[in-house]
Amino acid sequence: MKHLLIVCLIMSSFTFLAQEKTKKEERKQRTERIEQAKVAFISKKLELSTEQAEAFWPIYNEMQEKIKAHRKSMKADLKALKADSLNQDDQTYQNALSETHNGAVKSLEIKKEYSQKIGELLGYKKVFDLGDAEIAFKKQLMNRMKNAPASNRKPGPAKGTQKFK
Repeated sequence: MKHLLIVCLIMSSFTFLAQEKTKKEERKQRTERIEQAKVAFISKKLELSTEQAEAFWPIYNEMQEKIKAHRKSMKADLKALKADSLNQDDQTYQNALSETHNGAVKSLEIKKEYSQKIGELLGYKKVFDLGDAEIAFKKQLMNRMKNAPASNRKPGPAKGTQKFK
């Protein structure tokens, strides 16, 4: 009887691990599909030729990676502050706000640097159009997610409510 119980526990743990791996794989596949849709959407909106796309996307992806890394760093700093919020004084929060503002400026500097590179490559009108295309893609994605069947959605706040932290 004990052996049967142990076997059942082991089997259930394998099942749990397999489900977790499947969820991670699904999330990765969903992210890849979104990125592919973004590439297609922006390429179409900017009317990029094959040669332009081949030159543009590595620059754009490099910019996105730098922004993502910077954002991740800022988020980690804020998380550490929030984790120890009971032991912080007003000066610490003032410093954190200053760092947050400096981080926003750094993000803009990254965008400015890469806007220059993309502008030299494609022309500055397309840089301007790129911003509009990114916003349009995000809106389209949000609408698709909002209108997706409930089985495809992640659990979140009830409809009509806002989530605040």
